[in-house]
Amino acid sequence: MYSGNLFGVIIKIVNQQETAEDLLQEVFLKIRKSAESYDPEKSRLFTWMLNIARNTAIDHLRLKSSKALKTHIDFQDATAELESHMHVINTDLIGIKPMLNELNPRHKIIMELCYFKGYTHLEISKALDIPLGSVKTAIRHAIIILRKNFNPSLRHD
Repeated sequence: MYSGNLFGVIIKIVNQQETAEDLLQEVFLKIRKSAESYDPEKSRLFTWMLNIARNTAIDHLRLKSSKALKTHIDFQDATAELESHMHVINTDLIGIKPMLNELNPRHKIIMELCYFKGYTHLEISKALDIPLGSVKTAIRHAIIILRKNFNPSLRHD
C-alpha cells in the first residue's frame, strides 16, 4: 500500500534503482522494529513511515559519500529543477503536489529540498544562503499550512 510512495522518496534521494530497492527493504524492517514507538497523536502513519524512509536514504548517502554541497543555488533554478522532478515522487497520489503549489515559492523550495531531496536544514541554509533559523521557521510555517490544508478540521484559528 505504501511501498510505491516510500520507494519514490528513496529513489529520489539515492538516484539508484538497486540501492533504492535495498533501502526500501531496510525501511520496512525499521518500521516493523519500531512500530511500538509510533504515536498517532504526533503524526499520521504515512508521515511517520515517510520520515523513516527519508532518513534511511539520507543516512545511506552520508555513509557513502562526503561530497560537498554547492554553497549557492539560485531560487529560480531550484524551482525549475524541483518542478521537473516532481513526477518521480508521484505526490499526486496523496494530494501533496497541489498543496505544495499553494505555498509561497520560498517555502515550496525549502520543503522540496528538505523532504524530497533529502537536504538537512543546515545544507538548505548553506545552499540558499539564508540563516538556519529562517530555514527552520519556513519549514514550520509550511508544515502548519499543509497540515491545515490536508486536514480541514485543524482550521480553527
